Amino acid sequence: MRHEDRRKELGKMLMDVAKYLATVGLIGSVLTNSLNIYGGITITVIIIALVLIAFYTIPPKKEG
Repeated sequence: MRHEDRRKELGKMLMDVAKYLATVGLIGSVLTNSLNIYGGITITVIIIALVLIAFYTIPPKKEG
């Protein structure tokens, strides 16, 4: 595959963005007591979407 390394790096970047969003968005909101149900659901949906996009962006390992 021609762009395998680029896809790996893009997938890693998207996983990092999801981790940072979880850390800053969810944990930060809980610590400052500013988390409401709609904000939590929105952040969770965005995190799940980013993880799924990253999962399908990273190419599978070659078996041979």
